[in-house]
Amino acid sequence: MSDKFQPISLKQLLKLILNEYDNNGSILGIPKELFFNPKHNNQLSIEIFNQKIHTPLGVAAGPHSQMAQNIIGAWLMGARYIELKTVQTLDELEVSKPCIDMQDEGYNCEWSQELKIQESFNEYLNAWIVIHILNHKFGWGKEIGTIFNMSVGYNLQGIMNDNVQWFFEKMNNCKNELIEVIEDIEGTYPQVNEIEIPSTLSNNITLSTMHGCPANEIEDIAKYLLEKKNLHTYVKLNPTLLGPEMLRDILNNKLNFKTNVPDIAFEHDLKYPDALRIIKSLQKTAKEKNLQFGLKLTNTLESINSKDIFGSGVDMMYMSGRALHPISINVAKKLQNEFNGELQLSFSAGANAFNISDILSCGFKTVTVCSDILRPGGYMRLNQYFEKLDENFKAKGSLRIDEFVVKSSDKQNLKDASLSNLNKYADKVLESEDYKREYIKTPDIKGKKELGYFDCISAPCRDTCSTNQDIPDYLYYTSTNQFDKAYEVILRTNPFPSITGMVCDHLCQNKCTRINYDNSLQIREVKRFISEQDEVKLKPAAKNGIKVAIIGAGPSGLSSAYYLALAGFSVDVFEAKSKSGGMVQFAIPGFRLTDEAIAKDFKRVTDLGVNINFNTKVDSNKFQSLKKEYNHIYIGAGAQLSAELKIEGSETKGVIDPLTFLFNVKQGKETGLGKNIVIIGGGNTAMDAARTAYRLVGKDGKVTIVYRRTINEMPADQGEIKAVLEEGVDIIELVAPEKIVQKDGNVKALLCSKMELKGVDAKGRLQPQKVEGSEFEIVCDTIIPAIGQNLDIDFATNDLLSADTKTYKTKLGNVYIGGDALRGASTAINAIGDGRKAAEQIMKESKVDFSIQKPNSKNFSKKDLMIKRSKRVFGTELKELPLNDRRNFKLVSETLSKQTIIEESSRCLYCDEICNICTTVCPNFANFSYEIEPVKYNLQKAIQIEKGKFDIQTDKAFEVNQKYQILNIANFCNECGNCNTFCPTNSAPYKEKPKIYLTLSAFKEAEDGYYLSIKDDKRILIAKEGPGFKTLTEVKGEYVYETDYVFARLNMNDFSILEVKCKTNCAKELYFENAAIMSIILKGAKSLIFA
Repeated sequence: MSDKFQPISLKQLLKLILNEYDNNGSILGIPKELFFNPKHNNQLSIEIFNQKIHTPLGVAAGPHSQMAQNIIGAWLMGARYIELKTVQTLDELEVSKPCIDMQDEGYNCEWSQELKIQESFNEYLNAWIVIHILNHKFGWGKEIGTIFNMSVGYNLQGIMNDNVQWFFEKMNNCKNELIEVIEDIEGTYPQVNEIEIPSTLSNNITLSTMHGCPANEIEDIAKYLLEKKNLHTYVKLNPTLLGPEMLRDILNNKLNFKTNVPDIAFEHDLKYPDALRIIKSLQKTAKEKNLQFGLKLTNTLESINSKDIFGSGVDMMYMSGRALHPISINVAKKLQNEFNGELQLSFSAGANAFNISDILSCGFKTVTVCSDILRPGGYMRLNQYFEKLDENFKAKGSLRIDEFVVKSSDKQNLKDASLSNLNKYADKVLESEDYKREYIKTPDIKGKKELGYFDCISAPCRDTCSTNQDIPDYLYYTSTNQFDKAYEVILRTNPFPSITGMVCDHLCQNKCTRINYDNSLQIREVKRFISEQDEVKLKPAAKNGIKVAIIGAGPSGLSSAYYLALAGFSVDVFEAKSKSGGMVQFAIPGFRLTDEAIAKDFKRVTDLGVNINFNTKVDSNKFQSLKKEYNHIYIGAGAQLSAELKIEGSETKGVIDPLTFLFNVKQGKETGLGKNIVIIGGGNTAMDAARTAYRLVGKDGKVTIVYRRTINEMPADQGEIKAVLEEGVDIIELVAPEKIVQKDGNVKALLCSKMELKGVDAKGRLQPQKVEGSEFEIVCDTIIPAIGQNLDIDFATNDLLSADTKTYKTKLGNVYIGGDALRGASTAINAIGDGRKAAEQIMKESKVDFSIQKPNSKNFSKKDLMIKRSKRVFGTELKELPLNDRRNFKLVSETLSKQTIIEESSRCLYCDEICNICTTVCPNFANFSYEIEPVKYNLQKAIQIEKGKFDIQTDKAFEVNQKYQILNIANFCNECGNCNTFCPTNSAPYKEKPKIYLTLSAFKEAEDGYYLSIKDDKRILIAKEGPGFKTLTEVKGEYVYETDYVFARLNMNDFSILEVKCKTNCAKELYFENAAIMSIILKGAKSLIFA
């Protein structure tokens, strides 16, 4: 792989763009319905640098403005102020890769343009020409209403060098280059000669200087640009102008981000007094030259590299995005007040569709974006900026920006209104939840699914769900008011929607693609709503005469019983307690789960004829008799023995078993609870015990959780951790119990040691280690050690009961195991999933063919799905009891309304239909989505039986099942790593997807990849892998496949071998899977260049 750009010619790029538009109604994958049409959006036009532009919005100097196609994509979406990627004299730099991390607050370690200066100019010129052509083609008027803003760095000596001076000259006048390039594309767009394309690309510039650049040098460079180059000039300033105390208070305290800004960032950056002096000096110079001078606020924020994304040699990373927004706005406030609102400012720091109106109301002349459009949706997100602006302009009755600014304030003139709005907004963003780090664990939708060449579409919510619920399907049916069908979809893989609709740990929501747009879908709440609708019954199969015994009437056992009964098995359940439900019934508190929900779900099982034998403990003798009487046994018993706390004093009065405590509370029995409670542990049982204790100790009581790792490592459901904190329970992190201190035989305190995290344990979790000499006491009268749970099974050894989660089959023959019995203490949804999957294994073993019909596909068009991916739509908040009404056992959360549930379900992006995240987050459009008809070939192999003679035999099946596939365009990919961040698989498209080269020169330099050659109307896909080559050629309804060893003709319809010849004597067996792979890539390559 190569991390270097390989630019293509304007002619080739223009052909790609025009062909895609004419054939697909899109450009660079962006549907034309999202294009910004200046004829329909004229209220945003402004004048700057003596030019009119259609909108003040643009893309910041960065990844969206370094290649021609990037600039074109941004322009199509309405960016009219294009800050070109910074150029500098050192134009052969090695940039550490990956260089972008946009998981939440953005970070990067890139600097200036990755191309040589001449190549950069060519890209800017190509973009300039294509923009004029598209503006002409779409009939949008004579003027393109667009400014190219140059960006140069990083010191005066470098700027004076020949290559930078050449760049200045060409950006000012490129008449000869323009004529030459236009001549080359006349055949591609003949009308190009009718278009007046200016030879001056830019008359304005933004100065970007290195951290540590002396104040005098910044001033000298800017004066040079004004006086000698006659350029309207902006100077980009750093957020460190706020000073260390204020900046860190905003970032680390008010916003709660962990970013570490080192002292050196403030020491070597421009100081505030120097900034004021420079600004005043440059204002004077600009006025004398009759040029415009302004400031660009702000640069990214230098911070210590504390992540594992960038290379170990990267000491500093540079922060952007939402965490920077309040900081940069307050830099603007500070400066603008210093200058009485008279500064001309351009803003770039965390702008998005939902704050763009506020930003413009503050009087910023232009606003550029970067971080927001590096996230899923990409350039397409800009469409919503204009929607929101239009909406807010209409609300204020405004027809132009100046009018909107004034009407957004209580002032009468533009300058005063802008300053007033800025001051108010600067205060507002410091308190806004939109910019705070409020999550417990960093959002991340990446999963365990492998990423291969093909068929990568899979909804991450479904993949994460232990029952593999068809979540997008039931959300779709809910959104279309088809609640009965939604119910059927749920029951297909989960028989207990009422229970899981209330207490599922909903890991699906932690992997919802919406996390990277706005907020996760309330999947569990939709399920809860559906479970409260009219009951839907799935039709059972006829009885098949096969008997199954199930040990344990908890979620796992009854889940298995449900699906086995549906498939026609006779099922008997043996339960040691007097009721069904296990931990769900006896331990989960009533403020989380109602008895009615439990009863409704379990009735579904008994309605199928499942017989439950209560008060029946299975011992060794009983187990042996069950083995004789039943064809199969499933062990679904729960882990209902608390793990022992093995420290001194654990037998002291006041140490309470967590499960006994929860059981007693549920049954209204005495608990022996004191008023000062310490819970040990970080799992769901610990959270339930803490929240239950909080409800019992009263206002004068206190509940504390101690945990030996940090909150971030707690295994409990994040929603439960959040609830614990909201309700006032203290969590002391990095603390381990050492000894229970007693007085008169009662608990007096818990002696603890402080811990630190070093290395990882066998499960990959950060390993806590004791800090010597750190002991301290926590005063308490009750200790509840919720540190784990064990099984209560004595009829077989652990070795005999061992199994994996693929077969669930133990070493005891037709005995299966799942849920807590297999995993140890786990969640209800894991238990339910194991029960169903074990039932399927029993069906398979019994040769019973039973399945519940999958729902029909939703039949959205690709255009519809991509437009849906351009919008951010925030979901609803849960309806919960107020915090002052939680000292009771009333149900905390309330079922959402029908209308709210329908709206919430409508937010689903249907990731099971298409993904294409990588195509939207790549700023270079390097990931290309193409469409095929799914194929299934029964491949053949050729066995040489004698020289020149082959026996054709069946080899293997080759399938590509999905309609939408991905190619990586190697010329456009610099391996920035952004697609890795957002791809829901365990890898990155730029690493795993087929690499297609658009130029032969780049292909020749590559170690591997593909190139489509067109000769005499033949399409020849060339594959390169090391020194070897393979080709696949389309010839009259056939494929011709050639390697160094073989020549073969293959039927294009079924891939059967029509003819095979061996080129060498050593080849005895010939296989054609590579040819089949190439046939799919060939389809993608053809659709890319419309060959």
